[in-house]
Amino acid sequence: MGCCNTKTDEKPLCYCFNISKNAYIEALKAGKGDILKGFVVFQTKHNYCNCENLNPSKQCCLKEFKKIEISIKNQTTP
Repeated sequence: MGCCNTKTDEKPLCYCFNISKNAYIEALKAGKGDILKGFVVFQTKHNYCNCENLNPSKQCCLKEFKKIEISIKNQTTP
C-alpha cells in the first residue's frame, strides 16, 4: 500500500501522512479500510496533521475518505 513514508505517483488522499487514494481503496476492498482511516482520525484528533499547509485545498481529508467509502459501497451493492 502507498502509505506513510512511501512516495508514489498515485493521487494523494491524505497529504499529511502520504496515503494515496488507491491505497485506501485497496484497504477497503481487503476489509482493512478502518485501519487506515482510524490512523488519520487519531492523528487529526491529536493535532498531528498539518492540512492547512500540506493539502492544496487547505482542508482535512476525512471527508474524502467518506466519499470513497460511499463510492466503493455503491459499486459492490447489487
